[in-house]
Amino acid sequence: MSVAVDAPGYVPFNPLPWSAHSLLVQYAGRDGRVLELGCSSGYVSERLAANGNAVVGVEFDPGAAEAARAHCERVEMGDLEAMELPGAPGEYDAVVCGDILEHLRDPRALLARVQPLLRPGGRLVASTPNVANWSIRLRLLFGSFRYADRGLMDRTHTHFFTRATLAEALRDAGYEVERMDATIPSVVRARPLRAAAHGLALAFKGLLAHQLVAVAQPRR
Repeated sequence: MSVAVDAPGYVPFNPLPWSAHSLLVQYAGRDGRVLELGCSSGYVSERLAANGNAVVGVEFDPGAAEAARAHCERVEMGDLEAMELPGAPGEYDAVVCGDILEHLRDPRALLARVQPLLRPGGRLVASTPNVANWSIRLRLLFGSFRYADRGLMDRTHTHFFTRATLAEALRDAGYEVERMDATIPSVVRARPLRAAAHGLALAFKGLLAHQLVAVAQPRR
């Protein structure tokens, strides 16, 4: 359910402010217990652990899972949609789903299964591409809907989300959306420009968000 460590196009941790990786780590918090679903080689887990978190990972690819064990308390292998998720009810302060929902057969079902694992006040943090991004809209205007090896139109995506449909999926799975953040492309690198671009993306999420990062809590 995540990119294998030796797969073509594998992307390491992106430390730029307001990248999806940076926002996932920020919203997961500090000094807690975190479940990372689709932890790949542990490049996000490493930063989560650096913030004092005890991280439990789940990964499908054996090579990536082995690499992730260096940064996690433990890593379970399996298909997220078929396996029993690790953890007892109320065990985790945060569950991180970094770019996995778009790869699942039934994202809502997984989101619902995760919910009991969160402690009261715990949060789900999930990132996913924004299919309503201006670049996709422009391509559609000219009749183009082509898949790619990576990015917004990754050919392994089975679901596409907009701001509204991501919020809807979370609500259907029993969550309250606490925050919906937006990422900006890595081609914008200077911090002042990134700050300005992030402000615009927040103001016009549906159009300018490259990826959406949702923070949600189980509905009270």
